[in-house]
Amino acid sequence: MVKPITKETLFMNCMELDFATKVELEHWVATFEERVWTDDVMKELSKAGLVRRTVAQVWNKDNHRLTSTFEYENEDAYRSCQKIIEEKVMPKALANYTIKSRNNRGVIFYDYRS
Repeated sequence: MVKPITKETLFMNCMELDFATKVELEHWVATFEERVWTDDVMKELSKAGLVRRTVAQVWNKDNHRLTSTFEYENEDAYRSCQKIIEEKVMPKALANYTIKSRNNRGVIFYDYRS
């Protein structure tokens, strides 16, 4: 059975983060919450419409990659959150980490949950 789309899963961004080495990836995993994605930043993003954020380590490729998925209430929430990320997250991220990133944004049209 396909459940209907809810506001919890309407608009999303999936980002791939590639690191040059395993050590750099592990450093990001160990420090990203205290250095960049702090509780204060996450609370502000939640107020702006961020519903969910997940980070996963990719294991089926021969690389050092994480995926970070953001789910927003709607496109306006996405835009509001992007402003916060540009102002409060990116300067710290660029100062602390060397990564390549690629973003894929979309509107969810199918969401199976059991």
